[in-house]
Amino acid sequence: MWKGCGVRSTVLDRPIRGLPQRGVSDLLVLWQHPGTREIVPIGRFAFDGEVYNFGYTRAAAEVDSFRPLLGFNSLTQSYSSRAMPAVFNQRIMSVDRPDFADYLATLGLPTDASPWEQIVESGGGRAGDTLQFLPMPHVSDGRARARFFANGVRHVPGHRAELENGEVIVTGEEQERAIRQLHTGSSLALSPELSNPVDPDATLLTCEGVPVGWVPRVLSSSVRELHQNGATTVRVHRVSDSPEPSHTRLVLELDVPAPPGFLFDRPGNWSLLADQ
Repeated sequence: MWKGCGVRSTVLDRPIRGLPQRGVSDLLVLWQHPGTREIVPIGRFAFDGEVYNFGYTRAAAEVDSFRPLLGFNSLTQSYSSRAMPAVFNQRIMSVDRPDFADYLATLGLPTDASPWEQIVESGGGRAGDTLQFLPMPHVSDGRARARFFANGVRHVPGHRAELENGEVIVTGEEQERAIRQLHTGSSLALSPELSNPVDPDATLLTCEGVPVGWVPRVLSSSVRELHQNGATTVRVHRVSDSPEPSHTRLVLELDVPAPPGFLFDRPGNWSLLADQ
């Protein structure tokens, strides 16, 4: 049962077991605008091992056509519960599905993985859905760290990219060969595009010069800043042999020195409205 901060509620649900091994406890909730297709960080979803918390961000309040998620009607309210909320729980595969174990294996998870672990590793997306989840990027101990899915994988073939070392255009076969040689720990180069009609800070992820996807736009400006300060590569956290679904095929990790004063969210769009 969900409750707003300061609202009394009886909690009957038993806590879900602890956090995943890598300790991801805070997610950005990303929403795709149905008209513009822009990805907007509309919320923060967190789990401390016992209690789930959700709140809207400043970015959500700035989207005129955004409608609050089911069960979270107030943009300025903070919500907490010991149970996964229905709007997020429907993104979890049922343990009764015959392909449940295979699904967890593709995410690199054990068969007793918790709902939270499933959302962290899968991104929580569904076919035709407008929501996805991104582990909260952060700066700690002088390093900038982020984990994210390579975006636009299926749009790379045929895309004409102007990079620092010249123009690149690849076929689907060339892209597929590049992806299939990747494994956990492999490095991909950060390759800024000099001209992109959609995102002025667009950065391609390339394997030996072959583009395989893009840095998500929600991170593109901050990753471009890091690149200008010396960051050149990211590492593969997980890669799937299957080309479908393409949007979850390649999971990457950024872990680079952070220049003084660096912030992933310099404008403050990810800040919680409930805290303001």
